[in-house]
Amino acid sequence: MKKTVLLGLLLLTGCMGSEERMAADNAQDDQQCLSYGAKTGSDAYVACRTQLATSRQQARATSNAASDSGRPRTCINTGGYGGTIVCN
Repeated sequence: MKKTVLLGLLLLTGCMGSEERMAADNAQDDQQCLSYGAKTGSDAYVACRTQLATSRQQARATSNAASDSGRPRTCINTGGYGGTIVCN
C-alpha cells in the first residue's frame, strides 16, 4: 500500500506546481524516514529528512545543469573593458 501511494506521488509530481511538488516531496520524505523506523522529531528523523532534501537538491541541480549545457548562449559586454558581461 505504501509503495502504491509513493508511486502515485511520484507520478503526480510531473503535473504539479512548485508548492504542490514541495508538499508531495515532504509527504514522500516523511513516509520514507518513518519506514526506516525514525520517530517524528527525533535526531534520526531530522537527519533522514535533511539527507533526503539534500539528495533531491543535488539531483535537481545536476539535471538543470545538464539541460542548460546544450543551450546556446549569447553574451554581451555592456561596458567595454571592465564592463559587465551579461549572458542569456
